[in-house]
Amino acid sequence: MSNSERSTGEIVKEFIERDGVIKNGLARGLMNARALARHIQVATNNRYSFEAILSAIRRYPVKANATKHRDMGKMISKLTLKNKIAVVSVRNSPEIPSLLAKFSGEIDYGRGETFRVFSGPESVTAVVDSKNLDKLTATIPKRDFIKTFADLSEIVVALSEPAVKTPGVVAALATELAINGVNLLTTAAPPTTVVFMVEETDALNGYRALERLSRG
Repeated sequence: MSNSERSTGEIVKEFIERDGVIKNGLARGLMNARALARHIQVATNNRYSFEAILSAIRRYPVKANATKHRDMGKMISKLTLKNKIAVVSVRNSPEIPSLLAKFSGEIDYGRGETFRVFSGPESVTAVVDSKNLDKLTATIPKRDFIKTFADLSEIVVALSEPAVKTPGVVAALATELAINGVNLLTTAAPPTTVVFMVEETDALNGYRALERLSRG
């Protein structure tokens, strides 16, 4: 069905639902409805009248979505922030798992040192404290390196058990960071813990944004 055959309400709902920043911005009163209406009108090549779009935006169930967003925040049970983090991405070659396992033995977990590994079909991502970056790079063959990010921070979000069966929790947290201008570099989400890797300059702002969300 072409845009011209779809109702204004359907078009507006699609624009809002597919963009978490717009959806949560409306829910929290941070987005101007008239500005959004102009954006949608331009994006649809003026197929729909401004007033019809604005009316559809105002009919959107903002209160219900605001409540849902607050409920997502209540699932945050603990937040921690750690600076001086590095992320290394390497090719998922056969020798990498054993090399990383060997390196893991050099990490002092008792003193709070960080070492996390996330494996994908083509690459493996390792997260370490910046002070241990040189040790890690010395362990892995240069041919296997893809990219290294230094001077990062990680925001670790511990979630309550209901979060495991609640759709959209991680997306809501990531959207909250985006709304607050935080550049999210990578995300890892085990069942009840989410780790957001961000620029150090954004870290405190992101931490405070999620802290506010947790308080509802």
